[in-house]
Amino acid sequence: MKKLAISFITYNRAKHIKEDLDVIAQPTQANNIDIYIYDGSTNIHTECVVKKYIAMGFKHIHYFHTLNTLSKEDSAIQRLSNALFMPDAEYVWLCGDKFVIKPEYYSEILSYVRAPYDIITIYGGILKGTKIFDNPSEFVDYAIVPITHFGSTIIKKELIKPFSIQKAQNKVSGFGIQLIYLKAISNSKMFNGIVIDGGKQVNILSQHRTRSSSLDCMWDIWIVSWHRFISLLPSSYDSIREGLFNRPDRQMGFFSLKELFRQRSEGQFDWKKNIEYRKYVKKVISLPNIVVFLIAIFPQDAARWIYNHMR
Repeated sequence: MKKLAISFITYNRAKHIKEDLDVIAQPTQANNIDIYIYDGSTNIHTECVVKKYIAMGFKHIHYFHTLNTLSKEDSAIQRLSNALFMPDAEYVWLCGDKFVIKPEYYSEILSYVRAPYDIITIYGGILKGTKIFDNPSEFVDYAIVPITHFGSTIIKKELIKPFSIQKAQNKVSGFGIQLIYLKAISNSKMFNGIVIDGGKQVNILSQHRTRSSSLDCMWDIWIVSWHRFISLLPSSYDSIREGLFNRPDRQMGFFSLKELFRQRSEGQFDWKKNIEYRKYVKKVISLPNIVVFLIAIFPQDAARWIYNHMR
């Protein structure tokens, strides 16, 4: 059994997988890190990319394609479950295909895997230094936003074995994996976690522009689902819970004035949705409710004009 495996989930993004493997295939092999790729693509492009690398001698790369007889949702859940539980490794590093840590950090990460730590999170930009924690609440309070990114977090596999991806996703679509992680570490009797501040840019920069699907449904994902995710955290996180609701907005500006005008211009919300979601909005969005409501009643064309003219 390997100490660490990187586990990718991907769907119709062969160009991103190629870009990732171009950078990490050799360094992972050199560092004895296996790569597992769980593909739900509707074509063979990703498979062809991966098999070229395997043919080049990178036998530490393992490829699996989800049966196309499954629905898109069931396929995604199966890939997530396989990605977490199938790799023959002590630690699993779950990645998407857009946020992948640069190999220059592998030696440092492996030192913490060997230490060993329960959970290792690496990120950049919004953090204020590398910190070690012996308390899960303090760890989560510092790392809640990084943990939401597939590719930022490595976890000891034995901690997550008792959990079901299907059940977690049914409870909170979009944050099922994160719910499992935070429940798992809350049960750790001798918790040991680390958050690594990698500076401004720790991930591989893509040359391909692929718009994140979450940008098209910010209110459903980052307001409703996020609120539900935080609400479902174990009671051991009660002391930090209230401060987590608007953390993505405060740290990432997901609902800044400019972003709200963008979302309104795209029809992601209106005054009816604002009223329907009001109990979530007041906790998740940092701006005053009256400001959000005023933007909600703007005509879409006017909101688009304002957004295009904001710096």
